[in-house]
Amino acid sequence: MQQATTGDLVALFQQLAANLAKYEGTYEALKERIESLERELRDRKAILDKFAIVSETDTRGIITYANPKFCEVSGYSVEELVGKPHNIIRHPDMPKEAFKELWDTIKAGKIWQGEVKNRRKDGSHYWVLATVGPLLDEEGRPYRYVSMRIDITRLKDLEEKLREERNKLAMELEQNLKLAGAIQRALLPAIESGAAPLSLSLPYFVLFRPLHEVSGAFFWLHEEKGRILVLVGDTGTIGMAGSLISTLFIQEARYLIQDKGIISPERLVEELDMRLATLFKRQLSLPITADGIVALIDTVRRKLTYLSLRGRAFLAYQGQIEPLVSYPMSYGEMLGMTARENIRELEPGMRLYFHVGRLSGEGGLGTSTQITSILHNIQSYPFSEQRRLLAEALSGENQSDLLVIGIEIR
Repeated sequence: MQQATTGDLVALFQQLAANLAKYEGTYEALKERIESLERELRDRKAILDKFAIVSETDTRGIITYANPKFCEVSGYSVEELVGKPHNIIRHPDMPKEAFKELWDTIKAGKIWQGEVKNRRKDGSHYWVLATVGPLLDEEGRPYRYVSMRIDITRLKDLEEKLREERNKLAMELEQNLKLAGAIQRALLPAIESGAAPLSLSLPYFVLFRPLHEVSGAFFWLHEEKGRILVLVGDTGTIGMAGSLISTLFIQEARYLIQDKGIISPERLVEELDMRLATLFKRQLSLPITADGIVALIDTVRRKLTYLSLRGRAFLAYQGQIEPLVSYPMSYGEMLGMTARENIRELEPGMRLYFHVGRLSGEGGLGTSTQITSILHNIQSYPFSEQRRLLAEALSGENQSDLLVIGIEIR
């Protein structure tokens, strides 16, 4: 072996010194980088601890770490949390199924997220939006679980208050609708068997079905000296607004019929149109209208006099259903226009039907084809059963208020 010379040793020491200097430079740079990352980690953790509730558990759900926010929100100290099952904060309102789903998800190596109601040490509750996920080993198996949660108690409590307010408003609205419905029914002719129903000299029925307690549809029946007056109408609106407008129509009609003695369909339509159109335009500046029919049945002369404004009237006789003439205008649109009444002779066995209300899938009051088909299907049955049959046939037609009046000529 060749002996190292002094020169070789000097060169070796010089190389070693250079490597040491390079290492020291790298070490210092690495040390600064590590310190920088540690500062960043501390800052990030400080921010996270101010914002999020963080905990870690082993695979059995035993808490191994709890951050200060967890202690602050739950009311437990870190010593009281670490080593305890995580269900120490479980609230009895939370269903077991929710936690089964959580455990099934994280055991499968996936992340679970959901809203959880927890219980503080003092027994009060708090809500969190929780994200729970596993830390996986080199074989992809969970060896620890990490949970990060955001306190959403204020949001959930606000939701509950809003829900309570909505329920309260809904109850008040329902009570007001029932009261308005009772007032509206009190103004209409009595048609229920338990309320001393209106008695006419001809067989009749009224199928009146408000969509929401109150109705935008309205009717009036009146008999005097062998003449039966039938008035049906629909404001085209539902709910409280519809009931208010229909109540105004009924009040005006009652005044004109009972106090002024007007039973001529042409005269009655003209008076209603002028009075109501003027009232609405003056008070509301809105083009509020109504559709309807006024019919006068002379039981002695067997004569029908009627005037229909976008309402639907049908005459059924010997298996045939005939729609009666209707003008393409409404109450409130007739000022300056003339609509004349029509006259039909009546025969015993004829049946008259007056209909307002919207059937499903329609933008108007119901197509003649639909209602004609329904009326045709019930003609083979006695008139006394037809109200029930109509109610069954129209049971699914619930988009608007519904009103059908039937009268049989004897």
